[in-house]
Amino acid sequence: MITRIKLIALLVLVGSIFSSCTKDSDVEFPTLKNVYFTESFDGGVNSPALPSGWTAYAQTGTTVWSSGVFPGDPNNGYAFLNGYSTQSSAPAQLNSWLISPEINMDAVEGEQLSFQTCHSKYVNTTTNIIELYISTNYNGSNFSTANWTKTNYTTTLPDPLTKAYVYVNSGAIDLSRYTGNLHFAFKYIGVPAVSGTYQIDNIRIVY
Repeated sequence: MITRIKLIALLVLVGSIFSSCTKDSDVEFPTLKNVYFTESFDGGVNSPALPSGWTAYAQTGTTVWSSGVFPGDPNNGYAFLNGYSTQSSAPAQLNSWLISPEINMDAVEGEQLSFQTCHSKYVNTTTNIIELYISTNYNGSNFSTANWTKTNYTTTLPDPLTKAYVYVNSGAIDLSRYTGNLHFAFKYIGVPAVSGTYQIDNIRIVY
C-alpha cells in the first residue's frame, strides 16, 4: 500500500512541465513466486535511452517514450511519456508505443505480468489514456504488419479519474496461454494540446 505521496520538482520536457509520481519503493507488490522477467528502468540518469531490448515507436507524431529518474534518488528510474505540445506541427492525436523485449513463453509455465503506472495532474481529459497490447508476431521491425491485440484482462490502468502522482498496481495479467515469442506494449493516446505525462515502472513476469 502507498504510505505517502511525494510531489517532486517540476521537470521541463518538450517545452512543457510535468511532475513525477510517488517513489516506486512506496508501493507493495503482490506475493511473487519466481521472477522470469523484470524491468525497473533503473539506469541512474535521466536519458532518452531506454534499456536494451525496449523499443519506443511513434505511430503518429514524433514524441516517444524515454527513461527518467526520481529526483534525489538516481537509482530509482521509470519510463515516461509527456504528450503535451503546443507546436503547430503536432498531430491531431498522439499514438506512441513502448514495446517490450522479446519474451520466450516456452521456457516456463504459468506466466503472469504485472506493472505499475501513474500520471500527472495534467492528464485531465478522457482523450489522454494508456492501453496494454500483446503481439505474438512482432519481430522488432514489422510494427505496421504485426498483430497487436488490446488486452481484455481485468487490468488496472490509471486514467483521468485516477488520483494524480500515485502509482496504480496493474494486478496479475495471465499470459500462460501464450506460446512461442511474445511482446507486450504500452500505447499512449492523447491530444497534444491537452495531454500530460504517464509513467511506467516495476514491470515483472512471474511464474
